[in-house]
Order: sequence, then structure tokens, then C-alpha cells
Amino acid sequence: MRNAWLVIILSILAGGGALYYTATHLKINTYPGNVLSDALPWRQDKLAYEKSFPQFRDSVVVVIDAPTVDQARSAGLKLFDRLNNDHEHYDWIFFPPAGAFFRENGLLFSDVDAIEKLSIHLAKVQPFLADVSSDPSLRGLFHLLNRAIERDKEGDFDLSHVFVRIGDTLRHELEGSKEPLSWAELMGDDQPEARDRRVLMEVMPKIEYSSLAPGEEMMASIVKAGDALGFKEAGIQLRLSGAAALSVDELKSASVGAQMASLGSFLGVSLVMLLGLRSLWLVLVVQIGLILGLIFTAAFATLALGQLNLISVAFSVMYIGIGADYAIYLCLRYRELSLHSKSHQNALKRAVRHVGGSLEIGTVTTAIGFFCFIPTSYRGVAELGIISGAGMFISLFVTLLILPAFLGLRRPVGIRPLHASKPGYFSKGLSWFLGLPIRHAKWVLMISGVLGLLAAGELQYAHFDKNPLNLQDPSAESVTTFRELLKDSRNSPWSLVTLAQSEEASEAIKQQLKLLPVVGKVLSLKDFIPDEQEAKLELIDQLALTLGPALGDEQPKQSPTTEEALFSLRSFSAVLSQDLAEHPDRSSAHDGFALNVELARLIKFIQELEGPQRTIAVHKTSQMLVGQLSPQLQQLKDALKAHPVSLDDLPKDFKERWISPDGLYRVEIQPKEDLHDPEAMERFVSEVRAVAPHATGVPVLFIESSNAVVTAFLQAFAYAIIAITLILYLTMAHKIDVLLVLAPLLLASLLTGALMALAGVHFNFANIIALPLVFGMGVDNCIHMVHRYRTAPPRDGILLHTSTALAVVLSALTNISGFGNLSISPHKGMASMGVMLTIGILSTLICSMIVLPALLAFMERRKLHH
Repeated sequence: MRNAWLVIILSILAGGGALYYTATHLKINTYPGNVLSDALPWRQDKLAYEKSFPQFRDSVVVVIDAPTVDQARSAGLKLFDRLNNDHEHYDWIFFPPAGAFFRENGLLFSDVDAIEKLSIHLAKVQPFLADVSSDPSLRGLFHLLNRAIERDKEGDFDLSHVFVRIGDTLRHELEGSKEPLSWAELMGDDQPEARDRRVLMEVMPKIEYSSLAPGEEMMASIVKAGDALGFKEAGIQLRLSGAAALSVDELKSASVGAQMASLGSFLGVSLVMLLGLRSLWLVLVVQIGLILGLIFTAAFATLALGQLNLISVAFSVMYIGIGADYAIYLCLRYRELSLHSKSHQNALKRAVRHVGGSLEIGTVTTAIGFFCFIPTSYRGVAELGIISGAGMFISLFVTLLILPAFLGLRRPVGIRPLHASKPGYFSKGLSWFLGLPIRHAKWVLMISGVLGLLAAGELQYAHFDKNPLNLQDPSAESVTTFRELLKDSRNSPWSLVTLAQSEEASEAIKQQLKLLPVVGKVLSLKDFIPDEQEAKLELIDQLALTLGPALGDEQPKQSPTTEEALFSLRSFSAVLSQDLAEHPDRSSAHDGFALNVELARLIKFIQELEGPQRTIAVHKTSQMLVGQLSPQLQQLKDALKAHPVSLDDLPKDFKERWISPDGLYRVEIQPKEDLHDPEAMERFVSEVRAVAPHATGVPVLFIESSNAVVTAFLQAFAYAIIAITLILYLTMAHKIDVLLVLAPLLLASLLTGALMALAGVHFNFANIIALPLVFGMGVDNCIHMVHRYRTAPPRDGILLHTSTALAVVLSALTNISGFGNLSISPHKGMASMGVMLTIGILSTLICSMIVLPALLAFMERRKLHH
């Protein structure tokens, strides 16, 4: 205070230097794998697997859904060609259909029955394929249909299927949709499922995890590529999922939540302080202290750790929520003493001396709530604990050594009495209410004991959610797409993998795993050598002999003119009308009538157009009906080139997904049960790992990481209770005060857990860290109340009439204003942390403001009685 301006100038200079140092040296490491210790055995298994097969680490799964099978395949090939040339954003693209091997040998991976069925169907349409392959236009299509109608008269095959598809295509065109005729579906003669119109592509992105928004540019480049290829205009949906996309979206939602919470926290804390302190000058000083403390804490993080992880980036929200507490205690005590002092400087000195001791103890206990995670394997929270725990000491430093310099510059205006001895501050009704815990201490303690027992019983219903996917924003595209893929057993990522030293070892462990009742399928590289190749190749050779002339390489005919194409439409409509008149009872008649109606509508629409508009309409119709024909014919030609396949014939990039460069063999284990059921997941993991102890994969990561987090929480909570108890025992003159401080907090902890269970809020990877923090913060309230009771008890004996009690309330409200903003975060884990912190802080406030005063009053009466 004697050197106020010097302290202020030095503080501002130090803050500016710390801000510059932080901005130039602090790094960000947002890789999600860094939040748990690499020393954990299951983490070692995962790292060893990723070292041998790096292509399975944090890839992006591109999901393409199209109106037709043809469009999906074509879109996948076009996107592959575009992305494969982008070496700035991607290391490699894995899309087997783009390679010659799977195009030529795809039929070998079908069942013999399926190939026979396809052969029979294609043999029937062989004569028509010759026509349309030489003339892939409206003219060729309707010439084919004219011949088909003649064959239909002989009863060779039913045209209903063809009429329905062409009629639907024409109707869609007239209604403005973009769903062309699927020749793959026509040739296949089977009704495709939704997943048949979907293709998946795996992309290994180049992600810079030193960015606060890693991967966003990469993901945006994929979307831009799809837009440039006209996917949206064609009705093709492109979505991104996979580990990398999930991480990007999670960080994005967490960052948005943290930014919202930081801003809301600062505004909320400022509003609460304005209402409680009732002095703009005091609020301004506290805000200056908050900003300086936040800057110094960030500089400490830079110096001590050099980087922030996915969890520790939230230290600012923690600091704003808690950092204002110390300044509030000082300011309210200063206001209270100012009422009895001629000099506000003297009041400030007395305030610092009075609250300094309890602030020091409170700093240590709160910091312990953060530091207790350091010895655990929860590395992400341990680093947050180091930063935030040190931030508590920085906050104490700012409160006791910098704020007095600002506060001493002027006396706050608008001071009003803050205690009951000054009439008018408390109404009689409020004074009566505040005295309830004192007058009915025995009843308060009895009710508290009953509540504690009920809360302890309710804890058995508390549940830990082991699925980190539930923490993310449920509306994020990567999350909704991932959940959709989980429903498709062909594409489910919830499988396990294990490594074997040789091919023989992989086959041996594969046979053992197949015997497990929880295993649905076990795959190794050998499973991609088609079985029954001789029979399949014979069928394919017969098909090639049958279709050979129809799929010749002769030059296609010149495209028809607009009028020629329109003439083909009219001619076919006339032929179809005559056939329907002659054979109204044929099975395809109903669908033929429907097709003729659409043809009539289309012809009328085109005839009403003139010049270029008519040409455009005819071209559009041609694209809708035969635009997908040539690629499908080429694919059919390629499929007829199948040849015997051995391990040596498999593509290099495919074999590298099953045999590592150092000779390790990968074995994939797929579950039989639905792993959405936590018990089924536990069974699957435990039984598989009993056979393959080093198996890894998403289910293992879910279970083991949740076990590690729960263990870290129990360790941290035990460390916090032991350390805080020891600190209190060593620093408190009256040893009974240790019990007085801890008893309400233990009750508050029980109430917090029980209320979480009643509210249906599950413990998870994010919010489980909150309970030790609530315990550490709650100790402060009780310490201040007991300290006030011992050093400056109120004249009327009602502890709730003091500035200390008001400071406890304001402190809790600022904490809720800070942490409560997390509850509106789009990141569900962060939101649940905000809910839990709010519940915990309210519980500690109630226990420190009701149970603790009742305990003190009860002990005082027993002392007087004895």
C-alpha cells in the first residue's frame, strides 16, 4: 500500500511480459490419445498395434450415399481420383474398388449360387445388351424395349420390373429430383438395400495436433471435393466419420463449449460480484485481479508443461470460476471493517490480516483438490490439476500482494451495513430465517444424518458410462454417421484385433477364437482368398462366352439428334400403347400403363419447349435413363476378366493391412452380440483377451479407459481427503475444527452423488473429475466459517449475519456462474461436468451454511451445559 503505484506498474508490466511469453511459447497438443498414461498395459498394446499398422490410426471414413447403386460407385471412383492427387492433406486413400484387382475379381467373392443367378438373368437379357451397348442412347434404349415387348409376348420374361424403374425415373425427372435409372439394379434383378447404395472410403489425413482446430481444413477439403464433383446437385450425400473425424468434431464442440463458458463465466461472475459487492470500483479491481491471475497462470502452464492437452485447455474456465473467491472474501471483509474505521487503508490492512490466514489454508486445500490427480494415470486431468492447482496459489498471490495496491487508491462508495447490528439491512423475517440452524441445531443435525444415510443408499444406483461416444455432441455429423454404421454389421468398427508372429500362429489363434460363443467371425489375410474358385471361374467363363458378343469393343453409334431422340420416345409410346390394348391382362400391363402415362407427360413437356430448351430437356432425359449405362457395362466387362487368386495376387496396399513390414500378422475378431449392451461388451472383451491377452480395439479402449478413469478418481478422492485432513490438522489450533470442516463436506459429497443418480446424470470420463474438485473447493467455505467463528464471532451469535457468510454465498454463486455455463455446451461430457459442479457446489453451500452453523451451535450448547 505504501508503494501502490510501483506495485501496479510492475504488475501490469509483468502481465504484459507473461502474455507475450505465453503467446510465443505455449503449444497445443490436442491428440485425444494423450489424456491417459502410455505406461498402462492396454495403452502399450494399442501403441504396439499402431506402430505395426499405422494405417489404422486416426483415419477418416468417407461415407457416400446415393439414390442408386450406380451413382454410389461412380461417386466413389470420382472422389478417389480427386483426393488421391491431394498430397497436402492426405497420406493415402484406401478404396479397393478403384484398383484393377477387385474390379476384375469381384465376382469371386460372391457365393456360387449368386453367380449362377446372375448368369441366368444376364443370359436372358444378352440379346438386348448387344443393342444398347452399341447405342447407349435414348434411341438404343427404346429400340431395346421394343424388342423386349415382342419377347414378352412369348412369355420369356416379365417386364414389370423394368417398366416400374423407368417409369419412376421419368416421374422423378418431371418432379425435379435427380435420381437416374440404375442399370446395376436392372441387371442384378434384385431389390437393393439402402446399404447397397453406400460406399465407404478410408482416408489417412495429415493432422496437425498443435492446432486448436486440428483436421478442420482437411475435412473441409473432402467436402469441397464432393461439392466440386456436383454431389449435392446429383442428390449424393457425403459424410465423414471415423476416429479422426470424431476427434475433430469433439474438439470443435468442446472448444465452442469452453469459449461460451469462459465468456458466460466472466459475465456471470461480474454480475454476481456487482450484486454482492455493490461497488463498481470493487468489481473492477476484482476483474483486474482475475485477468492478471489468468495471464500468470497461462504463463506458468507454458513454463511448467509447455503445452495444453484436450482437457487442460479448460483451465481458464476453472480459474475464472474459482479465482474470484479469494478477492470476494477480502473485499467483503474490507467493506465490513470500513464501517468501523476512520481510514479505509487501516480497514484494508485489518481485512488482509484477518482473512489472510484462512485464505492460505483454503488455497492449499483447494489446490490439493487439483493436485490429487497428479499421481494417477489420468494424464490429461493431471496436467489440468498442475495448472489449476498452481493457479490457486497465483490467485492468492494476486489477492494479497496486488489487489491491496488497487484497493488502497480510493474508498469504495455506496457502502451499506452488512451485519445485523446495523438496522435495516436484514428484515425481521430474514433474520429469523437465518437464525433457524442455530435455534434448531439438534433437528438440523438429525435430518442431516437421515439424508446422509438415504444418499449413501442411493449411490448404489450411480452408473459410469463407458462409451465416450455419448460425451460428444449427438448432432455432430461424425457421431450420427458413426452410430448409423454401427447398425450395419458389415461396417461395424466395434471389433478387436490381435497380432501373431507368423502365419501359422495367426491360424492357430484364429481357430481358438472361433470356438468362443461371443465371437461372430474371425478374419485373417487368408480369408480374402476366394473359396470354390474353380466352380466360380467356370461360371464366369461361361458368362463371358455368352455375353462376349454383346459387350464387344466396337465403336458406339453416333448419338441421335434431338428430334431423333424425341421420335424414339413417341415410337415406343405408340408400341407400348398398342401392346397394352392387345394384352390388357398381362402381368406387366399395370406397370406398362403407369409407364405410358409418364411417357405421355414427358413428351408433352418436351414438345412445348423450343430450340435450345428442347435440346437441354432431351439431353437431361438421356442422362437420367442411360447416363449410368456405359460405366456399368465397363464394370461388367471387367468382372468377366476374373482369374485364379492366391496370396501373391492380392494388392500390395491390401496385404499391408494384414501383414506388417516387420512380419506381424493381423487377426480381426468380430462380435456376435450387440456391443451397445455394456455387459455384452464386457463379455466379448474378457473372453477374447483370455485367449489373446494383447488384443486391442475400440471395445478394449472403452472398457480399459473407463476402468483407468474410475481408478484415478478413487485414488484422487482418497488422496484429497487424506491430504486435506492432514493440512487441517496441522494448521488448526482447535483439532475438533478438523471434524467440523470435514463432516459437512462428506455429507455434501454423498448428496452430490445421490442427486446425480436421481437426476439420471451418469458419471463419465469428463465429469468424474468434478467430485474431488468440489470437495477441495467446499473445504474453503467451511474453513472460512470456522475461522470467523473462532476469531471474530458475531455479537448476536448468528454466524449467517456476517460478511463471511455472505462471502461464502457469493463465492458459491460465482462458482456456479462460472461452471454452470458448461451445462449448455454442445459437448455432452462438458455439459454433464457443468451439471455435476453446479449440484456439488449447491450441496456444499447448503451444508456449510446450514449443517456447519448447526454443528457449531450444538457444540457450544454442550460446552455451556457441561
